[in-house]
Amino acid sequence: MLYIIMVVVLQALITLTLLMSLIKNRESVLNMLLLYIGVVTLDMGYEYFIIQKFGYESVLYEIPGSLRVFKGLIFLYITTHLIHAKWRDKLKYLIFPLTLVVIHHAIATSAKMLNLSWADLAISSYKSYFVYYSYYWIACLVLCIYLLTRYHKNITHPVAGNFRYLVGYVLLGVLIFWAVYQLGWDTLIYQKIYSLLFLFQFGWILYVYILTYQHKLQEQQNILHSSAPKETYQYKDLSKIDFDSVQSAIISFYQESHVYLDEEFTLDQLSSHLKISKSDLSITFNKHLHSNFHEYTNRNRIQHFKQILSEDPSASVTDLAFQCGFKSKSTFYKYFKKEFDCLPSQLVH
Repeated sequence: MLYIIMVVVLQALITLTLLMSLIKNRESVLNMLLLYIGVVTLDMGYEYFIIQKFGYESVLYEIPGSLRVFKGLIFLYITTHLIHAKWRDKLKYLIFPLTLVVIHHAIATSAKMLNLSWADLAISSYKSYFVYYSYYWIACLVLCIYLLTRYHKNITHPVAGNFRYLVGYVLLGVLIFWAVYQLGWDTLIYQKIYSLLFLFQFGWILYVYILTYQHKLQEQQNILHSSAPKETYQYKDLSKIDFDSVQSAIISFYQESHVYLDEEFTLDQLSSHLKISKSDLSITFNKHLHSNFHEYTNRNRIQHFKQILSEDPSASVTDLAFQCGFKSKSTFYKYFKKEFDCLPSQLVH
């Protein structure tokens, strides 16, 4: 009995650990996908443990694990990050009620194990959440697909298109399972198949990692290219470059578009948007803007950060920094100090 209670408490602790990771890594698509894998794997593992220990007929099998409530939130975080939604950080407030679900599950299940008098009431109240769970999960998936479709022009991340397919795939599986349940068919067989379908999701996420790894290698090459000494273009006929129009195009892009706020934004993407070669852009950055692509991009991100902070001085500096495309706090503070020679809190006051 003590062993089983320890498993229940362990699941709660793992869930809360995932919550902390969720708070810390909500601006990273890859980390969020890893969290999704962790949530699905641990939820299925917990369910398998209950089945093996008590069987399908046990009342404990009918008590859903608490981990699954985070899947919708994770998908929403990824989606709002991809479309650069300004309100995306407000999703963090959903973490608090979901934490209560985790705690409620641990208490209710432990009470049942110990045969406490109020155990049935605790389990009944816990299970009431899951009367609406299917609607919550489906609503999250539908909202993700809508946002990814509605704001597809704002998306620059290389995995965005594939993520839309993943969301559609998951939604289709959920709808079929829900229909089977509503029709009163044998859900047990389909549930096993449904569990196997997660292997396709894991395979897709592995593909995303490979794709992103290739993307980062290309980005590193771009960094080396953009920071290379001027001799790298000494054989190019500079007289053929209309520096004024290239410089004007660069300045206009950073003033009118927020695409550069994506943490994965690269010189290749800027070249694609402006229809100007990377070499012409690099030369213009170095000779006329006295910078390079990465420095110029981060300076504009800092200016955007200043604008948002002035509109909402109470906003979290760290959250805004990630929202503006910085991958780490150290990089953000480095460029902020360089630009304003003070701390963000001093800028507000």
